[in-house]
Amino acid sequence: MSAADEELHALEARRRDAMLAGDVLALGELLAPELRYVHSTGTVDSRESLLHKLAAGAIAYRELELAPLTVTPCGDALIVAGEMRAQVLRGGGDLRQVCSSYLAVWRRQDRRWQLAACQGTALPAG
Repeated sequence: MSAADEELHALEARRRDAMLAGDVLALGELLAPELRYVHSTGTVDSRESLLHKLAAGAIAYRELELAPLTVTPCGDALIVAGEMRAQVLRGGGDLRQVCSSYLAVWRRQDRRWQLAACQGTALPAG
């Protein structure tokens, strides 16, 4: 495993743990100010709106598995393609199974990595 792969796996593990715990402070450290987060439903969140939804309980991750498939270094960025499988509680009552393919861009600024963009595409059921 390359150094970029190892670094990316550690970043994605931190993101996963923060999302499962609903830890908006830890997650906030990982998210770039200009974040564009496109859910598999097509809903788009900014850094602020995503953190607000997690803090308010509008979205709560009950299970979350991120399986990065490929990591491509690109200057001061890492591009990762992977799959996400999750159980997401929406609005305090609607538990959904989510399975999506995602593409994420992590960028390095001031010697730290932050998630700048993430887009999920729903995978077929089954």
